[in-house]
Amino acid sequence: MKSLYLRSRTVRWAVAIVLLTSGLALIYLSISRLGFPGVLSLSPILLSTYQFSITPLFRLLGIYRYHSPMLKATIRTSRVYEIHGGTNFDYVLNFGWADRGPVAARKVLIFYLEGLRDIADLVSRGELPRSIQIAGTSYFFRDESARRLGFSISKPGLRLRLNLFANLFDLFLMHSFTRGRLCFPRILRVRQASIRGDRLVAHRGDVERMILSLRRPAPGSRGGIETDHRAICA
Repeated sequence: MKSLYLRSRTVRWAVAIVLLTSGLALIYLSISRLGFPGVLSLSPILLSTYQFSITPLFRLLGIYRYHSPMLKATIRTSRVYEIHGGTNFDYVLNFGWADRGPVAARKVLIFYLEGLRDIADLVSRGELPRSIQIAGTSYFFRDESARRLGFSISKPGLRLRLNLFANLFDLFLMHSFTRGRLCFPRILRVRQASIRGDRLVAHRGDVERMILSLRRPAPGSRGGIETDHRAICA
């Protein structure tokens, strides 16, 4: 799917239009048939459908700015740069069913780290201010791993908590995919990780070393991403 989607900008626009119209149509039909409060029973699925249908368009419009296949920035000002993991569409785009489990978990970690490396490079080139505050929430990284990369750990604000709960169904599906079994993310233990742009640049080498470590095959493994990821992943 990825090779077809990335073949041309025309294809990407066609996919965006088809998914947007079909997704919104499905949501409208569900609401009109079930009414209120019946539609609330489908709200997790409808929110998931909405996220899936808008992602290709938001990618093209730059509302989502991607720094790797699975790390994007949403709110972007001269002071704050808010980053998030990929959406359900990004999982469908970048993974096959056979990737579920440790292979997917390692790939996601590598994609996250490659995204941080790209942001560090933007700061180094002056395209982002060195004083910018880069922040995101994640249940995926261990606190120790985030601190090793220079991040400060704190409790997320109410807005970010509400965003996580609103997307709980998607988080459940994506977390289960990376675990290879049905598994709820430990959302109540989620933390916000933040770092200044210049501090991320100073830790670029640590990011790069972590990427290389994850790509390095373990003894007896079949590929370059078979390294144990449990020391990094929560």
